[in-house]
Amino acid sequence: MPNLDLFSGRFKADPFPTFAKLRAEEPIHGHEAPYGARIWYITRYDDVLTVLRDNKRFTKNPRHTADPATTADSGGFGGSLSQMISQNMLFADPPDHTRLRALVGQAFTPRRVEALIPRIHEITAALLSQAQPHGRMDAIADFALPLPITVIMELLGIPTADREQVYGWSKAIIAPGRHGIGLRQRQRHIRALVGYLQGMFAARQARPQDDLISALVQAEEAGGDKLTEAELTSMVALLFVTGHETVVNQIGNGLLALLNHPAQLAALQNEPSLWETAVEELLRYDGPVETSTTRWAREDTVLGGQQIGRGDVVRVVLTSANRDAALFAAADELDFGRANNPHLAFGYGMHYCLGAPLARVEGRIALQQLLALPNLRLAVPVADLTWHRGVIFRGLESLPISFG
Repeated sequence: MPNLDLFSGRFKADPFPTFAKLRAEEPIHGHEAPYGARIWYITRYDDVLTVLRDNKRFTKNPRHTADPATTADSGGFGGSLSQMISQNMLFADPPDHTRLRALVGQAFTPRRVEALIPRIHEITAALLSQAQPHGRMDAIADFALPLPITVIMELLGIPTADREQVYGWSKAIIAPGRHGIGLRQRQRHIRALVGYLQGMFAARQARPQDDLISALVQAEEAGGDKLTEAELTSMVALLFVTGHETVVNQIGNGLLALLNHPAQLAALQNEPSLWETAVEELLRYDGPVETSTTRWAREDTVLGGQQIGRGDVVRVVLTSANRDAALFAAADELDFGRANNPHLAFGYGMHYCLGAPLARVEGRIALQQLLALPNLRLAVPVADLTWHRGVIFRGLESLPISFG
């Protein structure tokens, strides 16, 4: 099968037929990247699970392939600035990953997530209250975007007066191309963000507060090991990305799915007990993350009968695995009665998303309050909606809705 266009607007609008074709005909699909790397897209559920479980063959750190050429895919920065935003558990293998996850887990606790629930309700209600007099809004820009940004800023302890500036800097990490941020401007923004965060760490070290940055600064292993300044900075940068992009897409994709399935929307409005399974089914049906972050083959290996070379890039396609009919009956249907739903929307294994509980809570509260709007409907034809390009995340640029 020749190289497929996996980045065009047409593909992003409906990638599922392409993924179904790949699962049937070429489940381990080799793709030649413009910069010369060989990228393998893994589309079947069982193969995706194999890669997510197998850190011995598939590494998150290109240096572990002992092939310098593979570092071309690891970013455009280099030097200590790059390290300040990449020394987190998302890009680490054991034993580094084990240590980082244990330290961060001390700060990102179920109690902290539970304590946020009343505030998430308040933020959601305030955003909808601003929009209600107009009878319409962009569900992304006016709602799904500001909600997680506000939550993650408050969770971290960023002062209200600084949040707009901090978010502006963080765009250089979240999606620089989408915001028209070039390489030099990106470097300036990240330097400014790093400097700001280092000041926050010092302040919280001297005077801890009841926020996540204080908890991260104080987190300590039994042997006295703590997060380094680079690790602290990188962890907060990771939270900006995952705590923002994932939730925005979860809300937008979930709302669109509901608006396209009026019977399921009505069922949720009439049967609140369906929400627990509904959130999981919406994540399976059209999740916020299309592919995992990059892995590399540590050595020449065979997966699903396909020879993969040492240093080759490997990407597991989570949205494809979640539509695999080998595991999910009527996989292309949205079914809130689905009892067995081991979807991979938040990954699996050691790299399973640490913030998944918070994302689920934010997504459920946001969709519940949106569905309470009277006569909720799309304000434009589905064909007019546009999706962000890119490999990892799957989300809408905008989602105009009307109500009342």
